[in-house]
Amino acid sequence: MNIFITGTNTDIGKTYITTQLFNLLQNAGKSVIIFKPFQTEEIGLGCYPDLEVYKNICGLEYEETSLYTFRDPVSPHLAFKLEPNQRFSRDSIVTKLAYLEQRYDYILIEGAGGIAVPIYENNDYCYMTSDLIRDTADFIVSVVPSKLGAISDVIVHQSYLEQCSLPTNVIIMNHFSNTAIEQDNKHTLEKLLSKAVFTCESHKQNLESSKQLLAILEGAINDEQ
Repeated sequence: MNIFITGTNTDIGKTYITTQLFNLLQNAGKSVIIFKPFQTEEIGLGCYPDLEVYKNICGLEYEETSLYTFRDPVSPHLAFKLEPNQRFSRDSIVTKLAYLEQRYDYILIEGAGGIAVPIYENNDYCYMTSDLIRDTADFIVSVVPSKLGAISDVIVHQSYLEQCSLPTNVIIMNHFSNTAIEQDNKHTLEKLLSKAVFTCESHKQNLESSKQLLAILEGAINDEQ
């Protein structure tokens, strides 16, 4: 089961939610790994922020979690332009994924930035995050904001997913602090989208309704079998 973690924008908390999902699945006895195909922003010699989180919190080594790494904190498509020695290859992504699929039941694939981020661009072709999802994922976890403005952000995000005919998703509202605005955002989105919106509070090692979320993920893998 390949689960793609994306969001409405960069710095929305995808890495944090990814580690929470990793812990949720691992604590339920599942075989799980995290995969970040495109990691930008070198923070030290050979060190990268999200990969370091996976290593320090989840005990996962770069050899399994990474594929392409870039020096500058930019979109992957620009990173490829800045580092022309790195060659984009869909086959490399598929090959790495096949390697992981032989070893793990669940692969959590963290995207770069938001849902509409370009991954690679040349003169006549642009490989988008939506293409990456089609190539790699069975299911999507959408990490979204909880603050004022969340309703518009999430509706646009959901509409894009549906427009691109991408796999089914669940929505996790991150940095939720249970204010009146956030409560109303959650209620309104559930009504408008006719789907559950999960929440995750900042700096808490648990997701709201974790058992329900785990059941959805388990149900999704059963649907694929």
